[in-house]
Amino acid sequence: MSEQNTTTKTTTGTTTTTDKAIVLTERVHATPEVVFEFLVDPEKVLRWMGTEIEIEPEPGGKFWLNATGTDIASGTYLEVDRPHRVVFTWGWEGGAEVPPGSSTVTITLTADHDHTMVELRHEGLPGGAGDQHVEGWSYFLPRLAAAAAGSDPGPNRHAG
Repeated sequence: MSEQNTTTKTTTGTTTTTDKAIVLTERVHATPEVVFEFLVDPEKVLRWMGTEIEIEPEPGGKFWLNATGTDIASGTYLEVDRPHRVVFTWGWEGGAEVPPGSSTVTITLTADHDHTMVELRHEGLPGGAGDQHVEGWSYFLPRLAAAAAGSDPGPNRHAG
């Protein structure tokens, strides 16, 4: 089976989907050091995603996020390379299609003058789950960009 690619461009980033991964990029008006804090500081994560969070951002540490008020994502941190990269496993508690820890999210930060290019790569998703995750990450990544740049991303429409 050949790999299928789909790429969508937005004003600040792109989304690429293949049969193996989804990859989103977003340009953020903040340094990698600032953006990184919005990936590892629980209070800052909640500014752009989720309603509750319990994280231990170190290899082997816990990743637990109440994403919507009812949907819980959980996994384990695999890599934390300040201020360049965070890698953690991902899945949904009680979800048979994508159980906890069954997929991997890699977020890479690259300095771009006074901005940061954020690349989010989500791998290991089963066939039908990719579209839902593209929709979710496409909503939350611009919220990360807004929060890290010092703006209010507004209410989380996914919170119940």
